[in-house]
Amino acid sequence: MRSKGKHEARVINRKRRPLLIAGAVLFLIGASLLAGVYLYIYNTNRSMSRAQSDLMEYWGKAINNRDTEPPDLHGGVAHLTIPEIDVDYIVVELEGTDDQENLKRGPGHVPGTAYPGLTGNVVIAGHRTTYGAPFRNIDLLKAGDKVIVETIDGKFVYEVTKQLKVDPGDTSVLSQEGEPRVTLSACDPPYSASKRLIVIGYLVQDK
Repeated sequence: MRSKGKHEARVINRKRRPLLIAGAVLFLIGASLLAGVYLYIYNTNRSMSRAQSDLMEYWGKAINNRDTEPPDLHGGVAHLTIPEIDVDYIVVELEGTDDQENLKRGPGHVPGTAYPGLTGNVVIAGHRTTYGAPFRNIDLLKAGDKVIVETIDGKFVYEVTKQLKVDPGDTSVLSQEGEPRVTLSACDPPYSASKRLIVIGYLVQDK
């Protein structure tokens, strides 16, 4: 009987072995994929951090020399801060609505939309996951929160009024009609581009 029991155990172990091997292989594949994703995000974050460091240095000099030198658009067009969600970035100028290269350097001002302080709609796009994820938490903004945009011409404070979600191809959020305002745009949900999360704030102070 003991011999028969040992034989059955060996048979069961032989049957289990392929499952164990398959499980181990799947685990290693999953771990490798997770490690690859983490490494990719880490590298993109470092890349954007270096770009922003250079932009901050340039921007400090531009502000100090605002009366003598016009800023180079490649060096940034504004300094964006949103205290409620710890946003503090230099905004770069995009070359188009699909300009992914410049978005790797920081939040981007969409060409064809107003500049801060002027009549119209200042549209600023940003990543929510990779490249520092500057707009990761804009979904946490609520009515009354402040969006502060400083340019060579001064500091402009916008007050958040609402959020909405639109399809990626919806260009109505770029409209320039109406009172001076800022529109923050990012993919939604994070790690997806199925929708656009839009945060709108109206100008309440300039100085």
